[in-house]
Amino acid sequence: MKHISILLVFVLTLYASNSPYNKGEMLYFTKACNGCHGVNAEGGGRTPRLANRTKKYLIQRLKYFKNAKVATIKQEMMVQFIINFSNEDIENIATFLSEHKKLQTRDVSEDLFGGYGS
Repeated sequence: MKHISILLVFVLTLYASNSPYNKGEMLYFTKACNGCHGVNAEGGGRTPRLANRTKKYLIQRLKYFKNAKVATIKQEMMVQFIINFSNEDIENIATFLSEHKKLQTRDVSEDLFGGYGS
C-alpha cells in the first residue's frame, strides 16, 4: 500500500507539472516575460497587465504579435519574443495568464547575500 501511495503521488506530480497552466508558467519565466510585465503579470507604467485577462483576448493578441500584426514600435518589440512560439505555447501561456494565481514573494534576509558592508 505504501508503494502505491508513493507511485500515486509521483504520477499526480508528473501530471500536474505537464498541465497547460504549468507549461505556460514555465514559458512566462523562461522567455523573460516577467522582465517587463512583472512577476505577477501585473504590468506597470507603459507595460500592460496580462494577469487574469480572458484567454480568448490573450490568444488573439499573442497571435497578432506572432504574425507581426503590430501598430506601434512598442508592439513591434513583442514580435521577437513570440515569433517562435508554437500554437501550443500560445495556448499554454494564455492559460497561465488567464488563470493566474499571484505568486507569494517574501523578503530575503540580508545574510543570504553577505549582509551589509560585504
